[in-house]
Amino acid sequence: MRNTTTSCCPDDAAPLNTQFNRQGAGTARSDAWLKHRHLRSFRIAKLARKITVSLLASALLIGSAWTAQTAAESSPVVISDGLMKEGRVLVPLRIVSEHLGAAVKWNQQLKTITINKDDVELILTIGSPKVKINQSELLLDVPAEQKSGLSYVPLRFVSQAFGADIKWDQPLQQASIALDGKQLTVNIAKPRVQLPSEKRMTSRQIQIYVDKLNEAADVSAIQQIRTHFRPYFTDRFINALVNNKGLEHRQRFNTIYPSATSYIDQNTAQITQSLLLPPADDGFGEDSLTLYRKAILVYKDKGWKVDRVEFSLVKNIDRP
Repeated sequence: MRNTTTSCCPDDAAPLNTQFNRQGAGTARSDAWLKHRHLRSFRIAKLARKITVSLLASALLIGSAWTAQTAAESSPVVISDGLMKEGRVLVPLRIVSEHLGAAVKWNQQLKTITINKDDVELILTIGSPKVKINQSELLLDVPAEQKSGLSYVPLRFVSQAFGADIKWDQPLQQASIALDGKQLTVNIAKPRVQLPSEKRMTSRQIQIYVDKLNEAADVSAIQQIRTHFRPYFTDRFINALVNNKGLEHRQRFNTIYPSATSYIDQNTAQITQSLLLPPADDGFGEDSLTLYRKAILVYKDKGWKVDRVEFSLVKNIDRP
């Protein structure tokens, strides 16, 4: 009789510890694969977040730059020395060159002003209502004029000749001009500030301030800067001179026009001078430049003192 007993058993009848070991190995491999896949997904998601943040930051920077540029371009320039004559606004000639982008030339002998922009040329004569536009002659309601050493031109006619849009605000006595994306606001000059005679600067005092400003152009040779300038300048202005070793521009301004001194209010005045600079030998044409120096004075301790100085450089203008 054959012996039918076996020494092994099927897998489903294997001892418990043997099943556990085999299944445990498979589970460990599955867990490792899942962990690897989860980690890879996490890294991809993290990288995507970084890219998204970078793109958003770039978009914000570009948007901010565009907004700042647009705001800067749309911010109007305010001019406060317009004149009103017979219902027409006149502005200093330099305004046309500075803010309307036109080239301006002054003929002292003929008293004519030539203004060029793009393909338009205007020729105005001081005191004459006649004006030439590209060889055609017209009559102005109000001619160009000179006042206190300044040449004034009719704003509406000159601006519209170059294609500018103009609006007038009667309550505010204010003209608004838009041209080539630029905005210009012109306010009519206010009446002169009434000061008591003892508070107004004399011609001699104005000359002294001008002389001291010329000395302050370069203070490197002055030993006691504060002591030297204290009677004429504020401490703040003296500190600026010490730190900068003088003024921004070292040229001396000697000519003082009758209109050089004006009073902004009871305690603020300004002395404005101009200096014609020779054409630069740089190969960029023969246009001359005018350098303006404006000294702002404040009334302190029963006397006037220079508190700051501002410079501006203008092309094609040889008159203040």
